Amino acid sequence: MADGKPEKKAKKEKPKEPDITFYHPDILEAPEDGSPPYLKGYRCTSCSRLDFPKLTRCPSCWGEEFEMVPLSRTGTLYASTELFLGQPDMTYPMTLGFVDLPENLRVFAQLEGEGGSFQCSDAMVLTLGIIRNNRDGLPITSYKFKKADS
Repeated sequence: MADGKPEKKAKKEKPKEPDITFYHPDILEAPEDGSPPYLKGYRCTSCSRLDFPKLTRCPSCWGEEFEMVPLSRTGTLYASTELFLGQPDMTYPMTLGFVDLPENLRVFAQLEGEGGSFQCSDAMVLTLGIIRNNRDGLPITSYKFKKADS
């Protein structure tokens, strides 16, 4: 209190946590043994309904317990579109689409490949890829789909 005012204590800065570089481990598994990646479906233990991604409650029976089920890595393109601008730290143009899996689930994902080259009913396969950069400027890896024949 040199000038009659109480001294302000210096605020301790909390060290900045690094941002994620792998997107949602609860929806995607990328085995470290080199096995192919797969999406994680969740089956309600009460009524057996299968959903992706995991829900907090089953929309059929309101159950709250689920078992993880590896989903098929292949599917059929239902629809796609191209984006030419959007949020920062993403690369444009970008192709997005819905892929129908054999488990009767429709998954929304970025598509890997040349824009304009996708057709409805294309055979698709799950892959890993960079979906955007995090707030630290590092790439975030997640699931994408690409044409099965590419």
